Amino acid sequence: MKIPMLVALLGALSSAAPCAAELLVAPTRILLSPASRSAELVLVNKGVEAAAFRLAIENRRMRPDGSLEAATTPQADEKFADDKLRFSPRQLTLEPGARQVVRVMADIAPDLAPGEYRSHLRLMSAPVSAGRSLPTAAPSDNSLSIELIAIRSLTVPIILRVGRLDAAVSVDTAALEGPAQSDLVVKLARTGTRSTYGDISLTVDGEKEPAWLVRGVAIYTPNLARDVVLPLPAEVKARLAGKRVRIAYISTDSAEASLSGTVLASLTAQL
Repeated sequence: MKIPMLVALLGALSSAAPCAAELLVAPTRILLSPASRSAELVLVNKGVEAAAFRLAIENRRMRPDGSLEAATTPQADEKFADDKLRFSPRQLTLEPGARQVVRVMADIAPDLAPGEYRSHLRLMSAPVSAGRSLPTAAPSDNSLSIELIAIRSLTVPIILRVGRLDAAVSVDTAALEGPAQSDLVVKLARTGTRSTYGDISLTVDGEKEPAWLVRGVAIYTPNLARDVVLPLPAEVKARLAGKRVRIAYISTDSAEASLSGTVLASLTAQL
């Protein structure tokens, strides 16, 4: 029997990529603790077509370059939160302009060891027609047509912090690298018992306002270092090249309100 196929293949389906739909997700990370065991994730379909999603908890590990990979067995000083998390709903369909709240809850045993536990909530886009019956008209040649549909996804980190935790960061080096030296590579180092989260600002020595600001840079436990690659627009590179530039890592960790806006680490380098 002949089996003609219509196949839509889009890159590596296992990688985390923005959902195909125009989806607004807030917040982009969730922080839980014994004092705050639940949170809400808001999804809004900003597109013009209905969009369907399946949700699941996954464990992921940060690579030295900041990208994430699937993780099965925790490494030393690495703690997963998957067995402590519940969420609802597990699948949903959003019409254009519709809003959905996903509730995330943590079950925390009284004797849970202090530390930072982390897993990721994965949102996988799926065809709205999934599960619907196909047209009943059969091909005249008795063949079978198959359509493979690419599934894209995004992940939201869920971090559970138990006990008194701390962290310290340093900016070890910063240098222009890559083609035409258009990438600024900032090497961060972390110590302590929790992850860090913040923005990286680039300010020319003697100026008050940053020439460039990159938001949402995390170093997850148990990683002790991260190479942050900052592709610089041509106009920004021209403004920084040959200058002394202050590179600052500024906390925006909502769970550490007292540190919000605090410079966790900085380095002045000649670019």
